[in-house]
Amino acid sequence: MGSTAHLLVHGPAADEQVESGRERISELERRWSRFREDSEIGRLNAAAGTPVTVSADTLVLVARAVTGWRRTGGLFDPTVHAAMLANGYDRDFALLPSRNSPSHRPVRNDLPAPGCAGIAVDLTSSRVLLPAGTAIDPGGIGKGLAADLVSAELRRDGAAGALVNIGGDLRARGQASGDEGWVISAADPFSEETELLRIALGEGAVATSTTLHRRWTSAGQQVHHVIDPRSGRPAVTALVSATVVARSAWWAEVLTKAVLLAGATSAAPSPAEVAAVSADGRRLVTAGLRRALR
Repeated sequence: MGSTAHLLVHGPAADEQVESGRERISELERRWSRFREDSEIGRLNAAAGTPVTVSADTLVLVARAVTGWRRTGGLFDPTVHAAMLANGYDRDFALLPSRNSPSHRPVRNDLPAPGCAGIAVDLTSSRVLLPAGTAIDPGGIGKGLAADLVSAELRRDGAAGALVNIGGDLRARGQASGDEGWVISAADPFSEETELLRIALGEGAVATSTTLHRRWTSAGQQVHHVIDPRSGRPAVTALVSATVVARSAWWAEVLTKAVLLAGATSAAPSPAEVAAVSADGRRLVTAGLRRALR
């Protein structure tokens, strides 16, 4: 998933459960990576136009992604895969060529995302059908959903409390080790050393997306990974980051994209809460997070 994962488990078998959680995250990576031809996402994309049998994990992933697309009016769109490739993000971010490399692909601006209207998820037969010419990128939802799934499984297997954080998208469940609950800090997008907000979370999720940190140069232009599905180009928006607090991590992660693309905290419907930062450093927050600002 191109990220660092942190697992915090509270309970009598914490060490064993941390190890099982780590193995589970690795399993989801193998199933969902768009950079692996043998992953279920890789097979789905290669077989567009033909139904493909997938695991329960991938059924949930695709179903949630389609739901996110519908509920955000298409601002979140997992079908930006072709646009990602066109903008040069065709391998793990750590392996992207340097900015001076002659192998950079030219930036194209004619690949709006096809959308999710034609995607079919058959829960009975465990099959997913992508329309011909459609490929999905789970990068805008996968980390959050993985945090949801793994934290639920840790609780099911006896943990008194669990927090799973994958690349800054996290889900907390159950009892924390401290009296305050799960204390979550989000960094200012302009400085990792500065806090944007700090909250004490009982149960719930936090996700952050920013246009500042995952950037590269393609055809002489600085580009980033938040693709506007309407244009197929990196989003041009007044905001540089969005942090969303919601009940589930997959939904929080989806809403960060909607907020960034809309350029407004109102793109995340209640009961979600949002802290966003504009390009000129202004902090825009919904009422529930005002006291959490640092």
